[in-house]
Amino acid sequence: MPTTTTAPPSPPGGDKRPRAGQTGPGDGQAAVRAADAGATRTAGPTTEGGADPLVAGLAATAADPVVDAPATGPLAAPDDGPAPDDGPALDDGPERAGALAAFESRPFLLFWCSIVLSMTGLWVRITAQGYLVYDLTDDAFLLGLVGFANAAPVLIAAPIAGAVLDRVDRRRVLLAVQVTLVVTAAALGTLVATGTVEVWHIMAIAAVNGLASGFDWPARLSMVPSLVSRRQLQSAVAVNAAAFNVSRIVGPALGGWLIGLIGLAACFYLNAAMYVPFVVVLAGLAVDRGVPSEGTSKGAFGELLEGYRYIWRTPAIRGLLSVDIVPLAFGLVYFSLAPAVARDVLGLGSRGLGVLLAANGIGSLVGASLVAFMAGIRRRGLIVIGGVGLFGVSLIAFAASSNVYASLALILALGVVVAVYATLNDTLVQTLVDEAYRGRVLAVYTMLWGLTPIGALEAGFLATRIGVQWALAINGLVVLAYVPILWRFTPLRRID
Repeated sequence: MPTTTTAPPSPPGGDKRPRAGQTGPGDGQAAVRAADAGATRTAGPTTEGGADPLVAGLAATAADPVVDAPATGPLAAPDDGPAPDDGPALDDGPERAGALAAFESRPFLLFWCSIVLSMTGLWVRITAQGYLVYDLTDDAFLLGLVGFANAAPVLIAAPIAGAVLDRVDRRRVLLAVQVTLVVTAAALGTLVATGTVEVWHIMAIAAVNGLASGFDWPARLSMVPSLVSRRQLQSAVAVNAAAFNVSRIVGPALGGWLIGLIGLAACFYLNAAMYVPFVVVLAGLAVDRGVPSEGTSKGAFGELLEGYRYIWRTPAIRGLLSVDIVPLAFGLVYFSLAPAVARDVLGLGSRGLGVLLAANGIGSLVGASLVAFMAGIRRRGLIVIGGVGLFGVSLIAFAASSNVYASLALILALGVVVAVYATLNDTLVQTLVDEAYRGRVLAVYTMLWGLTPIGALEAGFLATRIGVQWALAINGLVVLAYVPILWRFTPLRRID
């Protein structure tokens, strides 16, 4: 089982001695450059609390990121020779791993398989829940309001999760979350089966699920490096994204088919049952917590603030986290409005909705798979920015389409584009983050998903006033307008 070891702590503030090929603190810009072995290293505040060999060797799995940042910032340049030894490596394998190298780790393989199953159940619930709300109300705004109830609590829970996950056993947190999701899915199924379900019931259950998700996603993401070796990390991040997208293919199609075959109540019961294998796998996992959070005497709130300070003083992390602000808030509305598009624009029923969402999932799987094979790609920051732009263009085109086949092709293209830029962005965050701050950074990353209800409410309101297609087109224009901001005000274009 891979373990994580740490080297002696760096001096406070990092090593300030100039290295070969590195300018002093006031001499312009520093960069993270590749050493001959392909490894990269962070210095200064990013190694606060000790340099972890996992972090020091992460970029060996990918094209080494090059980030221009002020020399006084947290990213400092290494010398041109081999990086100093940070402790024993996690494996003796080659520097670069294959696209599926993460599956060589049995704990990760079990973790991944159970995630595919549980996430498929989640998408069955999402599909059935959207269909149930629209069937009960015929109201696109209430469809968006349920999305708001599901996503808004993430904004509350994720910061708390950030402080908790760097202090406690992440596996136990995930176990508690899965049990909560089993109970809520079973409760919704019972309400539907007894014919007593009302919209406020759905909103209340969605809010509880949203609170659970605020802990679920950062815990899942931050556990991944504990299950694989450093050379397998890019593979693990990519196939973890693929797990999400495999479930997006199977789940909506299965949900749309099951709604007509066995009814809505059975869909929710099935969702509850599909979490059980994940609970079993988590109960049997023995994982290393990683680097414990520094300065526990500060308390949870103090550590949370320290995590925010780390993000702010690390230009690369700050820039990567900023990528999703507008696309998540205004771009993903096409998913919450999919039931209205399927029925009112394309004239499709529940099975047609499942096919539409499955097409989006197929595109996402293709995009995530492409990233798994992009180990040597350069200029990943530029790809991320370009992906956001293509997302906006594709969303506008999807909004303009009233043809079933064109809409299927366009929603598939949306899946490809979003998966490529989002998975690359996720990989870069996981690669560059200091292990001591991983839980808090990934909690902020998850918290950004809490922005989706802003767009869901806005798009739902617009859809009731000017129509679903115009609402989607306006949101696509907002995403497209964000591209020059990413180019001008973030260091993304300089991340290699």
